[in-house]
Order: sequence, then C-alpha cells, then structure tokens
Amino acid sequence: MTPDTAQPNEIPEAGIDLGSEQAAVDPALFEEVPVEPPFARTVHTTPLHIVTSAESRTNRWTDWNGYTVPGVLTDLGDEYRALRGAAALADHSPLVKYRIFGRDAFDYLQRLVTRDLAALEIDTAVHVVFCEGSGLVIGDGLLFRLGEDEYRLVTEETHLAWMMESAEGFRAGIADVSATIALLSLQGPLAAACLHEAGVANIDGLAPFAARRADIAGMPVYVSRTGASGDLGYELWADAEDAPHLWRHLMKKGAPHGLRATGFALRELARLEAGFPRAGKDYLSAFAAVASGDASSPFELWRNPPVASGKAVFNGGRALHDLAPVPPRRRLVALVADALEPASLSSVLSGGRPVGTVTTSGFSPALGANIAFAMVESEAAGGELALTATLREGLNVREVVLRARILRQPAWNSQRRLVLPAPLKS
Repeated sequence: MTPDTAQPNEIPEAGIDLGSEQAAVDPALFEEVPVEPPFARTVHTTPLHIVTSAESRTNRWTDWNGYTVPGVLTDLGDEYRALRGAAALADHSPLVKYRIFGRDAFDYLQRLVTRDLAALEIDTAVHVVFCEGSGLVIGDGLLFRLGEDEYRLVTEETHLAWMMESAEGFRAGIADVSATIALLSLQGPLAAACLHEAGVANIDGLAPFAARRADIAGMPVYVSRTGASGDLGYELWADAEDAPHLWRHLMKKGAPHGLRATGFALRELARLEAGFPRAGKDYLSAFAAVASGDASSPFELWRNPPVASGKAVFNGGRALHDLAPVPPRRRLVALVADALEPASLSSVLSGGRPVGTVTTSGFSPALGANIAFAMVESEAAGGELALTATLREGLNVREVVLRARILRQPAWNSQRRLVLPAPLKS
C-alpha cells in the first residue's frame, strides 16, 4: 500500500510530509515485474481438472475447445479394455452447452434445426443438425428437452453469435452455460452397474436417449442414457462445484466393477469405432470453410440425416428439399485398411487417382485393423479403393499404399446400447 492509497488511519508514521512535493515514494512502484515463464502460465481447465490430474500417470495433455484435458491417463490399451469390457469414466466438460428457454423456445428451435421436434418429450434427447440458407451444415449436436419451455443444446463447437442472431423475433432466451455445468461420461457394459452401486435407483429402466434427475451422494445430477461409444453409456450433468466430489464417489463405487478413468484419446477412438463424425475434425462448419467446396450438406455426412421432409419452414429447408433427390457429389465414409499394425493414413485412391481425404484415423482393436473417416467422391466409393499410409518401423519411416474397403456397419455397435432394461452384469 502506498501513501496515496492508504486510509487516513493507516498512513505510516515514517516522517512523510504529505504536503511536500519531495515526499518519499514507495520504491515498490518502480520494481520491474518479472517475466512469467511459459510453464508457469495458467491453463484453462475444467471443473474436473483437479481429479483427472490426480489420476494421470503419463502427464499427457491435449487441447479440447480451449480446455486442457488429459489425452491418456494411464495406457490407451488399458483404457480401451476398460471401456469395452467393464466401464470408463471421462471428463467431457469441454463440450459447448446452451440453455434455450422462453415461450417461443420450441418455435425457435423448430426453425433452427432440420429435424421435426414435435415428438420430442420432456426428459428426452435427440440428435439435431443445423444448416445455413443453402443447406450446408453449420454444426450438429444433442438437444435435450428439460421442461415445457426449457431446452439444452450440446455441440462440439461454439455457435452462440449465430444462434443469437437467428433468435431475433422470437421470445426466447439463449445462454452459454458451459462453464457452470460439468459433464461426466460413463460408458461401457458395466456403466449401469456402476451407477446402481453409486445409489441411482432403477437406472436399468432408463431408456436410450431418455434422462432424469437423480440424487447421488447428496448431489443433484441430471443423468441421460447418451454417449458416443457405440455401447451402453450414460452422461452425468452436474454443477461445476459438485463435479470433483461426484467423480470421486463414482470411482470409489465403480472400482469393484473395473471402472477406470480415461482420457480424450479414448474418446476419439471410441467415436471412430462407433461411427460418429466430429465437427471441426471430420467436417467443417459452413462458416469456417474457406472454400465453398469444403462445406458439406447433411446428405454428404450422414447415411440417414435427420432432415424432416414435411416440416414447413426451417433454416436451409428449401435448399435441402432440392438436394434430397440428387446423389451427393461426395460422402463421408468409414474405411478399413489391410494392415495389421498402426499406420498414419492420409489420402484415398481409386485406380491410382486421389479421390478423397482421410479426416480421422486410428487403429481399431475391435477389428485388429486401421480404420478411418474419409471424404470420398461418390462415384469412386463403389469401386476398389486404397489408402496412402505412413508406417514407422523403429527409426525408419516408409510410405505404402494399402488396400481399403468401406465399412457398411460401425466397427463397434453393441446391442447393449439400446437394450431395455440395461444390463447390470456383463
């Protein structure tokens, strides 16, 4: 504290004459501020960072929507085996979460997304896509109906400015609540058993894409039977301050069932095996695409896109109506390559000619092969395909061409995902 900021009763008695122009000056005012080293800078963390960092044995971190999250906590193989054979708990809080409310909330959303929401009931969720005027995809996400005029939209990327602009004329409010809601993803064949052990009654009776409020160890939690693992799974939506305690409680109660904490790398591998494309990775938003050819329509990205043919008016509706009967010029497809070891995949070839680009690739333990998402010319998709790949052997790297074929079904698509009641045993 300096003399000019001190309160009258706090003025130091060091012989300082406040009326003198030669009064003593606090030397701290002229001290040089040390330059902060890069390793000391504050990172943007989720409400669960304190518990995920304690679980980390690798110190391998990655960026997800500006948040620092664990890439791999222990070993990717061990985490994968937990996901497919027991249960896996992960921090998915970086997903963007919007609260949409008000008397016109339904009408606004009915105009915003391509799917007809008339049948969406309270405490249920549905996959939605939203487009711009020419029918090109801006983004997709999961839409929950929380109440009569209360919704939550969960997306991979932020769309707040466009959503606010689209809400003009509607009596609806939109708020980004991402920082106030933590998201814990509990996936795997024993996910229901872990929640049952944690005190969630009748969890096996929760239908796919349904949700309900629960009390877990005295904490209010919104539990939904959703996820992108291709297996039985749940997502737990909790207040940010409760999230670390909820995580510890779940890990303790789920330990007898083999529950393991997992990182972002497993999330990417699981969604690839399950056939879920990711915005910003497997397709570009129409607003982010530099060239118009880089943007995609829903018919190029999904085999059965959620586009309502009978809905009156919605964003891009007229353009999508015209595009629906026309075969798309290219398609996002899942490919499997003939290789028994992990490889880095890049381009798709047909007859030696480049016909597509790999967007996501990884080695699938389920198939024992390399799999990928790729944007491929539709005319070439029905013929013989190959993938350019980089194989690493020790310190040597070699470029190869691998035979490839289109996966007609996801690499992992367990019936547990939709069965009711959910199994409480493996």
